[in-house]
This record gives sequence, structure tokens and C-alpha cells, in this order.
Amino acid sequence: MTTRSALVGLFEKGFDKPSDLLCCAFGLRSTEIDALFSLMSGPLTVKEIASKVGRDRSTVQRVLKKLCQKGLVEQEERTFDRGGYYYVYSAVSSTEVRDQVLAQLEEWYNQTRKFLLESWPDNSE
Repeated sequence: MTTRSALVGLFEKGFDKPSDLLCCAFGLRSTEIDALFSLMSGPLTVKEIASKVGRDRSTVQRVLKKLCQKGLVEQEERTFDRGGYYYVYSAVSSTEVRDQVLAQLEEWYNQTRKFLLESWPDNSE
């Protein structure tokens, strides 16, 4: 794919639902979206998320690791009474996600504007 074809229609892109925006802003795949949305109702374990999204535990663990790295999910360690531990995962607040998307958008705008003002050829003469 060329740079040109990747940018065709960039300014015409619309969003019909929140998952469209999350895919664009964070590069999320459908399994990651499903896992994130499963956490909107409250904290869950890997086993509970796997059951909700219909994926195996190892897939869900990889997905959760990516979501944590992207700042969309938080991990909390809890201990069993008899020893050992497990993790519970929570989605960050929708306000935090919105702020992250807005920060990305602002950064993209500033970089694009800088490029156009400093690097775009001026053939007006």
C-alpha cells in the first residue's frame, strides 16, 4: 500500500459508533474491542472476560496486555486467602479515553499543520 492510497479519504472518514473511533485512534482489533467493552460493566478476571467474549484464556491475556499498554485497561493484583494471587481488570473511565483520543488528535493536527507550513512547496511565484 502506498502512502497516497493510505491517505485517500482521510478527511471524509466518519464514525458511526464508538468502536469505529477506538479502532482508528488506538489501532484496536475486534477482539480487543470486545474485551474492552466487556469491562464497561465493571472489573472482571481473565476467565470471566474469556467467557463473555468467547475466546480462550491465552488470547484474552494477550489482548489485555495490549489494552493495558495502550492505557485503556488497568490491572489490579488480588490475593487468595490461602496464598497466591490473580488479576482483575478494569476499563479506564470513558473520560480518560476521550482525553487520550483528543490528545492524539491535537498532536496529529499540530504535526500536520507544522508540515504544511514548513515543508509544503510554495510555487506561487
